Amino acid sequence: MNDRFYRSFEERYYAPRDVIKSLRRQYFPFVQPIATLYKGASTFDVGCGRGEWLELMSELQLTPFGVDLDEGMLSACAELGLAAEKGDAVERLATFPANSQAIVTAFHVVEHITFDQLRTLVSEALRVLKPGGLLIMETPNPENIVVATHNFYLDPTHQRPIPRQLLSFVAEHAGFERIRTVRLQEQESLRNHDAVTLSDVFKGVSPDYAVIAQKKAPSEVLALFDEPFSVEFGLSQDELLSRFDRHIAGRIERVETRSEQAEEKAQQAEVRAQEAEEKAQQAEAKAQEAEAQAQVAAAKAQEAEEKAQQSEAASNQAMVELHAVYASKSWRITSPLRWTNHQLRLLCQEGLNKRIKAAAKKVLLRMMVFISVRPRLKRFTIACVQRLGVADRLRQVYRGPCEGIGGRGRAQEPIPQELSDLTPRAREIYYQFKEAIKKKSEGD
Repeated sequence: MNDRFYRSFEERYYAPRDVIKSLRRQYFPFVQPIATLYKGASTFDVGCGRGEWLELMSELQLTPFGVDLDEGMLSACAELGLAAEKGDAVERLATFPANSQAIVTAFHVVEHITFDQLRTLVSEALRVLKPGGLLIMETPNPENIVVATHNFYLDPTHQRPIPRQLLSFVAEHAGFERIRTVRLQEQESLRNHDAVTLSDVFKGVSPDYAVIAQKKAPSEVLALFDEPFSVEFGLSQDELLSRFDRHIAGRIERVETRSEQAEEKAQQAEVRAQEAEEKAQQAEAKAQEAEAQAQVAAAKAQEAEEKAQQSEAASNQAMVELHAVYASKSWRITSPLRWTNHQLRLLCQEGLNKRIKAAAKKVLLRMMVFISVRPRLKRFTIACVQRLGVADRLRQVYRGPCEGIGGRGRAQEPIPQELSDLTPRAREIYYQFKEAIKKKSEGD
C-alpha cells in the first residue's frame, strides 16, 4: 500500500508503537546471549513495519536492517533514522551471504504470505544465520477462538491463520537444531487465575505465538540459550480448559455440598415436623381425653346436683310436713302425753334420783338464764353465791346444760326464724333429722 492507510490501521487496531516495543522486550532472554556472542552483528527484520524491533536491536548494540512493502510504515522508520527500505523482504533475504545474520525476525508476516513464500523464508533464514543464530516468527494464535474467528480477519492483508504445530514443523523440516513455541500477550490477570469462565476459554488463550528456531552450533554456544528455551510461556487452550473444568467441577461440588446440606436440613426439618405433628396428635388425644373426663365430671356433677336438688326437695318436704305436724291440733293436744311419756321413759332409763337432779338443774338453769339477762339481779345473785361459796358449782351446772342444748353447741348459734316457734327438743329432733338426710345424700 502506497498511502498511510495501513499505518493508521495498525495504530488503531494493532497497538501504539511504545506498547509494541514493550511487548518485543519479552524476546530479550533469547537475543541477549546473541548480542554477547556476536557483538555488533547484523540482524534482519522481515516486514519491519514502524521499526520497533530495529530500535530495540540498536539498543543491544547490534546492527539492524529491515524491509517492508508499505511506505506509510517505512516513513515511521525514516523519522527515527532507522535502516529500512521498501521491497519484498523474502526476496531481499535471499541476497544476503550465508552466515551473515545473527537474528532474522518476522513479526506478523507469515500470515500475510503464501505457504511457498513461508518455506522459502525459513530455508533462507537458516542459510544466512550465523551458528546458533535465531529465527523468530510471531503470528496470531488460532488456538484463541476469538482470534481465529474474528480478530484475524480484521486485517485485510491477512491470508490464513497458521497453526503453531505447522509453523514449528516448517522450521524443523528446514533443518533448525532447536525449536521453541512461545505463547504471547495473554492477560496477566489470567496467568495464575483459577476461577476461569467460559469467556476466558474463548478469548483468554495467548492471542499471539512465536516459533523461535535456532541454527546448529557447538554445544558450548547452544548452552548459552538453555535457560530461555526451557521456560514455559503463555496460556494454552488445554490449560484454560483444564482450569475451567476444575473451576466448574469445584462449583458443582460446592453446589452439591450446599444441596446435600440443604437436603439434610430439610430432612431434619421434616423429622422435627413429624415429631411436632406426633406431639400435636398426642396433645390432641390428651385434650380429647381431658374433654371426655370433663364431660364425665360434668355429668357426675349434674347428677350430684340433681340428687342434691332431690335431697333438698325431700328435706323441704319433710320440713313442710314437720311444720304441718307441729302446727296441727293433734300435736298440741298430744303434747302433754308425749312429754309425760318421754319423762316416764327417762325415769325408767335413768332412775328417780337422776331425774330429780336433772329437773333441779333445769329449774336452776332457767333461773340462771332469767338472772343473766337482768344486770342488777345478776350482780346481786353473783355476790350472794360468792358469799355462800357455791359459785363454782353453779358455774358447772350452768355451763353443762347450755353446752348440751341443741347438740354440738347449737345453743350458742342463732335460732332460724322458721324454728323459733319450736321447743328446744323439737329443734334438736329437726337438726338430727336434717343431718341424717345429709349423710344419706353424701353416701349416695
